[in-house]
Amino acid sequence: MEYTLTRSRRKTVTVRVLPGGELEVKAPLRFPKAEIDRLLEKKAAWIEKARAKMPAPPQVFAQGTRLPFLGTEYPLRLRETEPAGIRDGKLFLPLSPLASGEEVKAAAEAFYRQAAKELLPRKLQKYAALLGVSWEGLRITGAKTRWGSCSSKGSVNFSWRLMAAPESCIDYVVVHELCHRLHFDHSPAFHAAVAAVFPDWKRRRDNLNQFRQLCW
Repeated sequence: MEYTLTRSRRKTVTVRVLPGGELEVKAPLRFPKAEIDRLLEKKAAWIEKARAKMPAPPQVFAQGTRLPFLGTEYPLRLRETEPAGIRDGKLFLPLSPLASGEEVKAAAEAFYRQAAKELLPRKLQKYAALLGVSWEGLRITGAKTRWGSCSSKGSVNFSWRLMAAPESCIDYVVVHELCHRLHFDHSPAFHAAVAAVFPDWKRRRDNLNQFRQLCW
């Protein structure tokens, strides 16, 4: 978990989530860094909730705007004759360069939704077979604070915003939701099931949180 550390002649450690989602830690001069890391691990759930509540900075949608897709930022290129897609290190949208911000935003969302519809079923099939579970339906949502969810009947929902994150993080979210088919809670047994697939799931979760602030 990345953070900015400031040491001073103080007696306690404080942790603050800044408006951009960055972590600020203030600690005594000789307080061990390993202890700070352990403290942040204990506060991971609180940090995630605090970041989710932070308002995202206003996003401009126009030619050249950089948007994250599968963990990489691409500049937008608006061309009416080009189909939507990633080519030559750019994210093309089939629009006029004079399109309004709202038109560009809608076209970008449509691109992300289509990508989610194509990618997520394949990942669900792969990891459901690995875990020995089933799922009953997939819905792509516009959720802003939840990457995914799973109902007691096995219906799974994923936010199209998940397509901003790297595939390693997407895989973690898919496994997280499918593990609810084994344990419909967040018990130690549930986390053990996730860890059996991804021993580094905490790192993946922390990496995922970086992209919450990047996607409008």
